[in-house]
Amino acid sequence: MVITNAKVVTPEGIEPIDVRIEDGKIAELGTGLNSTDMIDAKGAYLLPAMVDIGVGVMDQKLRGGTLEKLSKSAHTNGFGTVVISSLSHPCIDDEITLEFAKSQAELCDDIEIFMLLSGLTEKGTLSDVSILIKEGAVGIEFHSSIDGNLIRRLMEYARMHGVKLFCHANDPALQGEGVMHEGEVSSRLGLGGVPSVAESSQVARIGELAACYEVDVVILSASTPQTLKICKENPYLYAQVSLHHLLLTDQACDNYNTTGKIWPPLRDESSRQLLLQALQSGDIAMLTALHTPVSSSAKDAVFAEAEYGIDGLHNFLPLCYTSLVKEGVIDLLQLSKLTALYSAEAVGLGDRKGKVVVGYDADLILFDPNKEAVIEDPTSPYHGQSVYGCVERLQCK
Repeated sequence: MVITNAKVVTPEGIEPIDVRIEDGKIAELGTGLNSTDMIDAKGAYLLPAMVDIGVGVMDQKLRGGTLEKLSKSAHTNGFGTVVISSLSHPCIDDEITLEFAKSQAELCDDIEIFMLLSGLTEKGTLSDVSILIKEGAVGIEFHSSIDGNLIRRLMEYARMHGVKLFCHANDPALQGEGVMHEGEVSSRLGLGGVPSVAESSQVARIGELAACYEVDVVILSASTPQTLKICKENPYLYAQVSLHHLLLTDQACDNYNTTGKIWPPLRDESSRQLLLQALQSGDIAMLTALHTPVSSSAKDAVFAEAEYGIDGLHNFLPLCYTSLVKEGVIDLLQLSKLTALYSAEAVGLGDRKGKVVVGYDADLILFDPNKEAVIEDPTSPYHGQSVYGCVERLQCK
């Protein structure tokens, strides 16, 4: 198979070259390539399929058919690999649950699905980390507020096995009864607020431990400027930021609109602008769709009782392109690295995923930025917004 007439996004830049695919791998890059099986890209961009870490399942319930639905949605929206969060029900903290998740993932032909493991069991004891990593888990997930000695043990395991830690940073005591960002909007609505320091103070704590034990920690869905500042100054911390915290603010929760209720909470406009500046400066390690879908019944409640969550996969790349690339915040090459390469590297897949390079998996998408559409989804905070770009996954196996 040869893909021709594409603008190929390579690690070095965007080039009008042909791509030959053989046995599911990128076999050749060049000009004038021929094959009996030709795909005319018609001037669209050719990018590596996206990779996301910490992806949630519907209502956090890991059961039969859940991953199949996730797989189809991810495939349609340009994702080639997802790493699911271990913090589901049941939690991925033992061999039985991991094997169940793997067996469900093997039924999904559309994308590759990997799993994080929960550092702690539901009883609060250490998981069998070594066994779960040996069985295929690609990283250790934990909450920052757990006992410091348990964090130390998890860091020792991570260093021993050469994997990264993936941290949800939040201080429950500082959060208290808060259900959205602490600021003007929460005050006006009479809702409990979550101060930014509830996240950043925990990131500082984790950073000290990471530097002491010399292990890499990815801060999942970092949402505050102070968090990014701490990560920038600490070589062992990596900030993953959700697209929604770059595009939306707590104003999305106005009028008690639960479509804007996500975790971490959407921050104020000044914070959003600082996050965008950090993105331009290269201080964000990777982007996430923050896919944490919940059923409509879980959202159709008074704000304080509604579940946190968002279907982040739908329209992810068009939203990225429209608001970040088209607006000149970053270019398409940097967007590709933030949505594919860097995440692949974080979970040990950087030797075969996330690049259009000879020898890598032919896990590719075509993206036509000239097609415009309006998001028609009343359950989305982006309802009614116009976006540019159409995604097509290529079948190259």
